[in-house]
Amino acid sequence: MSGIFKTKEDTYKLAIITALVVTACFITLYFYVMLEYSSVFTHLFYIPIILASFWWKKKGLVVPFLLATLLIISHILFRSQVTIFDDLFRAIIFVTIGLVFAFMSERIDRTREALVENEQTLQSILAGSPIPAFVIDTTHKVTHWNKALEEMSGIKADDVVGTNQHWKAFYNEERPCMADLLINERPEDVCIWYDDAASCNQFELVDQSYEATDFFPALGYEGKWLRFTAATLKDSRGQLMGVIETLEDITDRMNTGEALKESEQRLKTVLEGSPIPTFVIDRDHKVLYWNKALEEMSGIKADEVIGTNQQWRAFYDRERPCMGDLLVDGTLDEIPRWYVGKFHKLQLIEEAYDATDFFPALGSGGKWLRFTAAALRNSKGTLFGAVETLEDITARKLAEEALKESEMRYMELSITDALTKLFNSRHFYSQLKAEAERANRYNHPLSLLLLDIDDFKDFNDTYGHLEGDEVLTRIGKVIQRCLRATDSGYRYGGEEFTLILPETKGEAAIALAERIREEFETEAFYPRHDEKVHKTVSIGVTEAIAGEDLSRLLRRVDEGMYMAKRQGKNRVYYAQH
Repeated sequence: MSGIFKTKEDTYKLAIITALVVTACFITLYFYVMLEYSSVFTHLFYIPIILASFWWKKKGLVVPFLLATLLIISHILFRSQVTIFDDLFRAIIFVTIGLVFAFMSERIDRTREALVENEQTLQSILAGSPIPAFVIDTTHKVTHWNKALEEMSGIKADDVVGTNQHWKAFYNEERPCMADLLINERPEDVCIWYDDAASCNQFELVDQSYEATDFFPALGYEGKWLRFTAATLKDSRGQLMGVIETLEDITDRMNTGEALKESEQRLKTVLEGSPIPTFVIDRDHKVLYWNKALEEMSGIKADEVIGTNQQWRAFYDRERPCMGDLLVDGTLDEIPRWYVGKFHKLQLIEEAYDATDFFPALGSGGKWLRFTAAALRNSKGTLFGAVETLEDITARKLAEEALKESEMRYMELSITDALTKLFNSRHFYSQLKAEAERANRYNHPLSLLLLDIDDFKDFNDTYGHLEGDEVLTRIGKVIQRCLRATDSGYRYGGEEFTLILPETKGEAAIALAERIREEFETEAFYPRHDEKVHKTVSIGVTEAIAGEDLSRLLRRVDEGMYMAKRQGKNRVYYAQH
């Protein structure tokens, strides 16, 4: 017995049991001896038997077995003249009552432990989520305040859990949050409080679930745009037990005009109440949760995937591990293999990773997703699963690509002459410098052409600038037709044009110049209805000398062009070194 009853509380309980047993013995003796009661009065023994079995469970069965033994012994010593069956039946009743209450007590304790474990599981899932979130109970007191919300708000969980001060994270003066309005069971007031917000909507698929987008000047240095969702949490009887509110920082998205409007279904549990597509797997890689938002994204219903390890079907066209599977297996060194160059470890949450990738199997044309996976551990630190959240950033990616294309177009326009579609003179100088450095570094040849349209001013004065522009446009097209893949053409200024010819010696440059001159000479212009005109060009050609200053190269090719003019125009002149 001393091995069973160790604590001071057990000592008190033992004293109570002993007192009850002694009292029952005296009362039974009184009935049997003094009142000559024909049967043994054993009802009072039930009380210590029940208490011992309930308090100490199987260990407490010592009491009913001891009393049953004493009852049989007393029968042998004092009631041997009476049949033993009555006292044997009472002894069996003692033991049976003890067994029943011992097993009932153990079952109650197991149920209580299961409830505690469920609460710890809820805490782990919420803490492991990268989505800022808090939960309040029916008295408006905070029960959960996860790490992501600590980071966003700057308020530690220890400072707010157990209080009703959660409003301080979002407002400068006390007012109800969306979760408080749902606790008050006045959902019709929700959007009244957010009438100035960018949006406020009720989700039809989830009872008493609301989403809104608003600016919070009290958050951060310059305020933040948040999209926040509140959903009621009910117990198995349908009774309200609290509200979860999740928040998403969409400041960047709002500032760039890319705010995405989602209308996913919110469920009654913590995960299902989130608008972020989410699934949870256990240690065996079996899906535990698959929320409505993920049903919407993947086209796979929860009933089809919960209890299976088929989560990969939502994202890939053949079986392979998701990031959550790698965390469950503890094979963190495998993450780079599957997500090479696309992932990074989160600093805020331990055993959590973030990645961005394109999933061609999603939707009609594929989707860009940002996904986060975090390991889930119970109160003992034992891994029991992983949670993975996903965000569709297709629109953002497309916008980024469109922006890059726009920047490329702008850059191209900034270095291109609008009339001739050749590069402009500003780009000419930077390219000539780069090509000259490359030619000097590798000791490769480099040639330069300078073209001038003959008598262009007279043509302009005679026929007007519109006809002159047509001549400039046509020479630009001729140059583009004659350029090789490595060559580049530029409008140098007015009616002058230059060509940079890498990997080209003087003889090849002269041949290209002659081709341009001949092709342009065949171009026909009709400045007047009954008049046909042909124009010509004079071209200077030179080859760069290794290490020479660019100004000398430009001066030489310019002199070559003027020599072609002086020798009668419509010709090519090669300027020697």
